[in-house]
Amino acid sequence: MSVNKLLSIVAIAATLCSCHNEQTATTTFVPDTGEIQLNMVYPNGGTRVNDQGFEPTDQIGVYVTASDAILQLAGNEVNNELFTYNGTSWSSHRRVYWNEGLHNLYAYYPYSSDVNDIESYNFDIQIDQSQGNAYSQSDFLWASAYGVAASEEPVNMTFKHTLSKAVVELVKGEKFDGDIPADAEVYIHGTVANAVIDLSTGGVAKNGHAAVQPIKCKKVANDKYEAIVVPQSLSSKQPLVEIISGNISYLMYGKLTFRPGYKHTLIVTLNQNPDQIEIEIGGSIDGWE
Repeated sequence: MSVNKLLSIVAIAATLCSCHNEQTATTTFVPDTGEIQLNMVYPNGGTRVNDQGFEPTDQIGVYVTASDAILQLAGNEVNNELFTYNGTSWSSHRRVYWNEGLHNLYAYYPYSSDVNDIESYNFDIQIDQSQGNAYSQSDFLWASAYGVAASEEPVNMTFKHTLSKAVVELVKGEKFDGDIPADAEVYIHGTVANAVIDLSTGGVAKNGHAAVQPIKCKKVANDKYEAIVVPQSLSSKQPLVEIISGNISYLMYGKLTFRPGYKHTLIVTLNQNPDQIEIEIGGSIDGWE
C-alpha cells in the first residue's frame, strides 16, 4: 500500500471517528485512528526539586523512521515533532500517525524548534544555574526505541542523562568555627558550556571551539550545591571550584574527568585560614543515583 493511500485511509478513519464522537471532542486518544502515542519515562536521579520526573508543560522533540532507515534531518516519518506533558499524559502538537511496518523512535529533552544537524546538534547549558529552572533546562535527556510496531497503546521511551552532574559538598574542618556560610556562591571553573550531541545515538562531546566559562551552581542547602556540566576532562592547572562568601574567595585546584550520565561529588573542607581549605574528589556514580 502506498503512503498516500495509507494516509488517505487514516484521514477517512479519523473523519468517521470524529463524527461518531462529537460529544467527546476533547479526548486525547482515539484508538482506531492509528495515532502515535508515547509514554516518556524519566531517568533515575532526576534534576527536579522533587525528583519525581517530568513536570507539566515539559516539552520533548520526537523523530520516527522506518526500522531500516537512518535518522536524518528531514524526510523521516516524523520530524522533530513537539510533545508536551500535561501532568498525566503526553500529546503531540500535531496529530502524527503510524505507517506500515516497524519503526525506530528517537526523543530528546528539552525541545528545540531549531535543530539544524542530527549528528552534531549544539546544546548550551546555562551558565548561571542558581536561578529559576536554569538547572533543569541544562539537563539534556535522550531516549530511543527500535523495531516498534504500530500500537494503540502508548510506546514507552526511557530517557537517560547524556551530560554530567557535579555535586559540591561543604564540610567544616577541625579549625572552622561557626556554621557553614549561608551566603556562599559556588562555581565550577574551566569548563566548556556547549555540547555537541548526536541525536541518533545520544553521544555527546564538548564543542572544541567554544570558550571556557565558569558555571554558577544551584544551591540545594547551605552545605550542598549542584550543577550540570558538559562531559570533558579538566586539568589541575586552573581552579576547579571557587567558593565566594562575603568578600572572600576560595579557589581549589583539582583534576577531573566529567563522564556522560555520571554524578561526581566534590567535597570541600573549610577552615578559617583560606590556605588550609581542601578539596576531595569523590567517586563517580553511574545513573546519578
